[in-house]
Amino acid sequence: MLMHSYLIVIFNENVFDTPTYKTLIKMLSIYPHSAVLYVWDNSPFPQHEHGILSEIENVELKYYHTSSNKNLSIVYNKVMELAFEGNSDYITLLDQDSYISPDFKQSIDKVPCQYLLVPKVCSDKTGKLISPRYQQYNYLLNKCSIDYLEPQLCPGKFESKHMFAVGSGMTISKSLWLTGIRFQDKLSFYGVDTEFCVDYATQNESFILLDATIKHNASNEHDEGYDKFKWRLTKYYEHWQYQLIHHVRLPKILAYFYVHLSLKYMLLKNMTNRFIKLILKQ
Repeated sequence: MLMHSYLIVIFNENVFDTPTYKTLIKMLSIYPHSAVLYVWDNSPFPQHEHGILSEIENVELKYYHTSSNKNLSIVYNKVMELAFEGNSDYITLLDQDSYISPDFKQSIDKVPCQYLLVPKVCSDKTGKLISPRYQQYNYLLNKCSIDYLEPQLCPGKFESKHMFAVGSGMTISKSLWLTGIRFQDKLSFYGVDTEFCVDYATQNESFILLDATIKHNASNEHDEGYDKFKWRLTKYYEHWQYQLIHHVRLPKILAYFYVHLSLKYMLLKNMTNRFIKLILKQ
């Protein structure tokens, strides 16, 4: 059986407490195979001591910590490089809030390795299929037209043009890596998976939908405070600025001011709405 690597990116949470780790270990117990588990800790303070051990015999665990909260794109590229310089034939990218189905690895072993492999990803709150899906942007207005797929969709080969898949569960083979495809390291959070799919589609007509499902904590479906909202919106607008520069070809200075003013307006609007709701509750 081919060697498989898994990456879990954690932030302020012990990896052993994450649903991703727990369901991954269950999958490895049901369907044993040689694997390397990379744990990348982006927390300000390390959640583990170096030298933590795997609880599965055939799984090697490698732990990395950086207090600088590295861009996800940089983390993905770095770990893929490490995995493929080693003996790995595949790597699966995972965040700390995903639930992996027991048949995940089996679904990968049944399909060609030269394509991008993505599972069905459903919201853990609503059950809605959020990935993969098809979407087209109006970059100037920062709007996106989304075509959601049915959860009952049969696995197989699908057109990659305008396809979007979330990063968690995305599986990349060494043969695909050797074509030169990489994540855009200018992006730190939002847009990392989006632009990877865009770049992939320019070189590949098809991707593979796996016969496996992952439940995922979708950030836009959960309530959050203003500080968390501000952080997410700032990261989202970082991606929008990238799109304006790289897809619309706006001059960098114009794109910066356009996005910066829009961000200030949206933050003020959100803060005002929160203040009004607070007054009405009293």
